[in-house]
Amino acid sequence: MDDVSRPHRPAHSAHLSDVTIVDDTGETGLLMEPFKDSEDWAREGQREMETLSPMLPQGAMKPRPSSSGQIPTLSYSSPSSSPDPDQAQFATYPPDEKVKPWDGQAPRKGKEKDSSWIPMPLRTWFWAPFVVALVVLAIVLEVMLRVTDDRNGWPVQGAFTSQSGVMHYVYTLPPVTVGMFVVALWAWTDVEIKKMQPYVDLVHGDAPAHRSVLLDYTRTNNFIVWARAAANKHYIVALASLMAILSLALQPLAAALLTVQDTWLAKPDATVNNTAALGLNLNDQFWDLTSFLTAAGYASASVLYNLGDPEFVHGGYTVAPFQLPTNLATNGTVYANTTAVLSDPGCQPPTQNLQMTYNTNNETWTIVADQPGCPFTWNVAKVAQYLFGVAPCPDTGDGTPDYQRPVLFWYFTYVPSANASITFCKPSISLWDVAATVDLASGNLTSVTTLSPVQAAGNNITGAPLNGKAYNGIAYNLSDPDVFTVARVNATQLTLPAAVFQSADMAGLEGVFESDGFVGLTNMVYRTYLTLVARTVYFIPGDEPIIVQVKTVERRLWLSAVAVHLLTTALIILAFFGTIVQLLHRGDREHLRLAHEPGTIASAVVVGAQTNMGDLLAGRQRKEDIIQALRDKRFRINTRTMKIVMEGEEGYDEAASPDHRKSVFASGLLELMSPRPASRRYSRPPPVPRTPP
Repeated sequence: MDDVSRPHRPAHSAHLSDVTIVDDTGETGLLMEPFKDSEDWAREGQREMETLSPMLPQGAMKPRPSSSGQIPTLSYSSPSSSPDPDQAQFATYPPDEKVKPWDGQAPRKGKEKDSSWIPMPLRTWFWAPFVVALVVLAIVLEVMLRVTDDRNGWPVQGAFTSQSGVMHYVYTLPPVTVGMFVVALWAWTDVEIKKMQPYVDLVHGDAPAHRSVLLDYTRTNNFIVWARAAANKHYIVALASLMAILSLALQPLAAALLTVQDTWLAKPDATVNNTAALGLNLNDQFWDLTSFLTAAGYASASVLYNLGDPEFVHGGYTVAPFQLPTNLATNGTVYANTTAVLSDPGCQPPTQNLQMTYNTNNETWTIVADQPGCPFTWNVAKVAQYLFGVAPCPDTGDGTPDYQRPVLFWYFTYVPSANASITFCKPSISLWDVAATVDLASGNLTSVTTLSPVQAAGNNITGAPLNGKAYNGIAYNLSDPDVFTVARVNATQLTLPAAVFQSADMAGLEGVFESDGFVGLTNMVYRTYLTLVARTVYFIPGDEPIIVQVKTVERRLWLSAVAVHLLTTALIILAFFGTIVQLLHRGDREHLRLAHEPGTIASAVVVGAQTNMGDLLAGRQRKEDIIQALRDKRFRINTRTMKIVMEGEEGYDEAASPDHRKSVFASGLLELMSPRPASRRYSRPPPVPRTPP
């Protein structure tokens, strides 16, 4: 009798059974369940030896037991070299269909690593750089925002300055494209996690139908699928779906990232020349009073037509004029430190009431104003309903020339009854170093800020002949004037009070007389007049360089701070929770060893064809019927063969998960603490010698 403990090598390839293995060396063994200790293995081997059936012929394999539990007998009449074609075990196949028979086991960890199928978005080499790129992108956005703010945006020209048109999309599309790729990559990751979830539940074992063979998260909208996943305690799927929803915000935020704004921008400092400097200008226009008459005319017109201040005049300040750097910009503001003359009219009402006396003999009125330093009396005849005038105060013996004395403006009306008003003005000037701002387009002063008084030794304004006193513009230092000059004197003295009276008429004459409102109106008109006189009298032509700064409105490209901060927050959140999802999912699928990509009909047949689900679902097409048929059923997947096994079927106990479900951190900790690594979960026991009874 042959030595059956070491049978001869068969002429054909060895076959694998769920019960007995005959390998190429002739040794036999059993496929045992994992996690059995040595005593379990010994008892199992003893039972096998006690119930061992007669040895099979050389090269034969014990058939699979029937579902009824009866073990069919195997005939010894047929030699191994002459297989029965009716037996599936010994069926013949065309050569192209039996090129490389599968060993019945899925790739294990550490063995054929590349053949174990894992979706690309879940591979470390894919998601780790993706997460790093998200963090780097968030940092770059914040850094670029800081740089943009420091540079006051980026210059753009031509069509790029428009908020519409083709060029607008040229610079807004690149950020949107980047956001689109980020959204697409995470959406891919999210879909693969959802597709693998049924297999993950199966590999952990005892999975009900609604969480395994009936589960499909990919057909539910992301805005609600996370709630369904959370209800099924699939928190990784729920978190991945929430991150997919968050990623949808990246594209609109990226579209709002770049914007073209009108930017108030400072140009480099420029050097220009003053066109005038402080000094008493006694030119021909001064002596023929042309300067005074034109100033009075402008003051009068400004009341009627609301002209405003002319160039380099603002709020009583007359600034030394300078060249405007129109070569740098055509619209903006010029900032310069220069000198200015401040003219103060010093107008005030009389300290005592006026005394009005009616002269019946000639039907005139005599008005007496007893103002300290300026006693004044004048007579008016009823030659018109409204009368007005201006004159310097009389000589009080202090030696002050009439062109530097205080002046008084008087107004008289017969309507509705005789009434008079008088305003005393004591004009003065002061010289200042100022910071002036000029509107570049109009050349008008927009603000004047005093810095310090002018310290000028030997200045003929603060020194002789003026000694710091102002011209009142009403009386003039004339000797033997011609008739035209006298006419200009009369015109000036008539124009100023006429302008005040015109202003009062617009406000209501009767009310102005009753409230003594002529003081304010006189102060306004007289100040305008004095500042214009100062421009021609207290400045002489000059050519002195000064430094100015120009700020202008320019269209520049900016990063939106709100969009940057929101984008950065979204990217950091996506990177952080994306890492958590990947690590947790890696631990969850630790024992899942798919040999191919699931999802096709052929793949479904491969992993589920050996179950009784086919018979159970035969003839059922409606969803409700399928759910009812699989109700209360539980499923597992064999971690070695990756075959789905239904509760009650052969091999269900063998398909138990190697360990209970743990997080990636817990499973990693247990592996480190274990004296033998996780590979022991799949280790085979030593073969049990088998001898014939």
